[in-house]
Amino acid sequence: MDDMRFERRVAIVTGGGRGMGRAHCLELARRGAKVVVNDLGTALDGSGSTTGLADDVVREIVEAGGIAVANGDSVTTEEGAAGIAKTAIDAFGRIDILVHNAGTATYAPFAEMSYQMYRDLVSVHLDGGFLTAKAVWPHMQRAGYGRIIFITSQAGLSGFPHMAHYGAAKTGLVGLSRSLAVEGAEFGIKANTLGVAALTRMMDNFFETGDDDKPDMPGSSENWWRRFLRPEMVSPVVAYLAHEECPITGEILDTSGGHVAFQFLGTTPGFGDLGLTAEMVRDNFSTIVDPKGYDVFKPASDFLEWRNGKIIDMGAE
Repeated sequence: MDDMRFERRVAIVTGGGRGMGRAHCLELARRGAKVVVNDLGTALDGSGSTTGLADDVVREIVEAGGIAVANGDSVTTEEGAAGIAKTAIDAFGRIDILVHNAGTATYAPFAEMSYQMYRDLVSVHLDGGFLTAKAVWPHMQRAGYGRIIFITSQAGLSGFPHMAHYGAAKTGLVGLSRSLAVEGAEFGIKANTLGVAALTRMMDNFFETGDDDKPDMPGSSENWWRRFLRPEMVSPVVAYLAHEECPITGEILDTSGGHVAFQFLGTTPGFGDLGLTAEMVRDNFSTIVDPKGYDVFKPASDFLEWRNGKIIDMGAE
């Protein structure tokens, strides 16, 4: 089988200056893509900025024989997102791939989480995904081709203490990608989300004191993560989703440590009655939640057709 190459393709990677973003830039460039390394260079909480991180990654790519340019615009504003797209067009004349990886992390119990803390985080993860996708969309439409990858996380999709804002943002990206997948189909644009886990600066507060003294406890020690959950182990899946051979759109993959899985939204056959009451829900709840015979849906129109069919089956002719 031929290698999956990206000659003639142009990729934008947000948050590409370090961690997983840096690894994605290096992987795509190694495979022949021209890369726009976008990074505002902020601290983990979103404060401060420096263009040095993006410049360093560009230098690393160029020294390895690749092609890349740096960009220091923010993903949180329309102007910033437009600036990222303009950098790609000015340098390379096209945009084929968007990897929205930029993110910040803050923590607080929900009772103590301020709206400003929520807005600050959502503006980078979710608003940033919307704005950067909006900025590249017309270029992909005109070309009749595009690949959009939003980075999500199980800490968001499954829920995690003190990260309600993170959960809202990361789950929102799934809904965004599914809608873009439907709208983009006629233009050759595919959009997917990728759940990831790796040892990056976002894990700084994850490990309890003393974990370094317990390297043989799989999954709970920082040393174990450093050995087996390296950022570069996520990048092959990013490259797959970014490639023209990728067959899926509107879907969710999850990867860490060399393992890849497919995630999906499923609906049980359920229970129905045209005279439904709360008591019927109570008395048939075990049937309602029984996953046997579940269905999986892509666009909402398919789900609507399925659900209306169930109601017709109940006698609503």
